[in-house]
Amino acid sequence: MIRKFHRTLLAFAIIATFTSGCRSTEDYKKFAEAGNNFAEANNSLLDSAGKIMIDATSEEVLRDRRISGEFKPNDEASKKFFARYNKLSETDKERLKLIQELRKHNQFLKSYFAKLIELADSKSPDRTKKAVESIANQLQESGTKLVNLSPIKIDKLPSVTKIVLDARIRGALKEELEKRKFVIYQEITTQEKVLKLIGDSMKYDAEIGRGLRENRLVFKPLTQPGDLGDAWIAKRYEVLTQDADTISKINQASDALREFKEIFIASIEGDITSKRLNNFLQSTNSFSALVTEQNEQK
Repeated sequence: MIRKFHRTLLAFAIIATFTSGCRSTEDYKKFAEAGNNFAEANNSLLDSAGKIMIDATSEEVLRDRRISGEFKPNDEASKKFFARYNKLSETDKERLKLIQELRKHNQFLKSYFAKLIELADSKSPDRTKKAVESIANQLQESGTKLVNLSPIKIDKLPSVTKIVLDARIRGALKEELEKRKFVIYQEITTQEKVLKLIGDSMKYDAEIGRGLRENRLVFKPLTQPGDLGDAWIAKRYEVLTQDADTISKINQASDALREFKEIFIASIEGDITSKRLNNFLQSTNSFSALVTEQNEQK
């Protein structure tokens, strides 16, 4: 995702300052750094989601071509083959739209919390209020598109019936949070659920692609004459283990969003603790390091 928690975590740190006393500038830097690293990791995972999906479709097309044999112009087999290709391709394009909209939704969420920081610091908040209103509207519109592009039904999303702002949050920040606390909770939930959906789809696509690659690159060479040796062994290992780590990581990212949502509520209700924030930072930093290491090994 696009620099995912860089400003959102920083915003929560500032909100936490209103409710739990002073927190050092160094802490803000830690939040920002952890959020930025987590963002880059998630962005990489979304790129992988698109690639896994398209590669699986490509393997299906190659299989269909092998089964169909030699094509003749305008014959029935040829028409069926290209009709199936077009159907598979359209499914890919729809999924890519979902991933792209998720990127946009994340950008609006990040921008919202960036403006929330300005609102908290502003001595003349009227102009910032208008910007917050505009971004919040775009965020909701994007959230609606995400729901429409996915099997998720908005009335099936979990909700909260009560969020009570801490009495120490005041002024324009309090007004904004009172107005939109449920909206922001729902949008974080939407993002969490869509990311989980993409993770589940990746698992399915990876299994399909792995089976077809195994047949094409591992099993088929066994039927050919000649010694296969170490190259075949290495290829079999690569095919059987490909994408497993990426799928695991994107599900971890969805879990982190769920924790992020809970921290959002705890922050504005005044229930956040330094220990909980630090634990979250440690887990996101470890996650980001694992994704970076995984990418470097590819």
